Amino acid sequence: MFCPHCGKEVDSSARFCSYCGANARVGYTPQARIVRPRSPRLIAGVCSGFAIYFGWDLALVRVLTLVLTVLTSGIVLLVYLGAWIILPESQYAISSGAGRGTTA
Repeated sequence: MFCPHCGKEVDSSARFCSYCGANARVGYTPQARIVRPRSPRLIAGVCSGFAIYFGWDLALVRVLTLVLTVLTSGIVLLVYLGAWIILPESQYAISSGAGRGTTA
């Protein structure tokens, strides 16, 4: 697989190019707005929403949120709570095979 940004070959399981740092997922299209996805989320999905919208690594966003919360004496925690209230939750995704029974 090749990076869509720099053209270098990257591992097919890689999410980001190790050469330029661009999102290496084929067919990646950012959403039109930031939403709190139902999966993957730990608490409210705020970090997941920002990571998906900007194409960032989710673990990096979570670690930065934690570090900034500690360094700013909890101000980022208040921003997180505000984003939890303001950002809409994404809709449920129903797979194309849902509701179809298989018979033998």
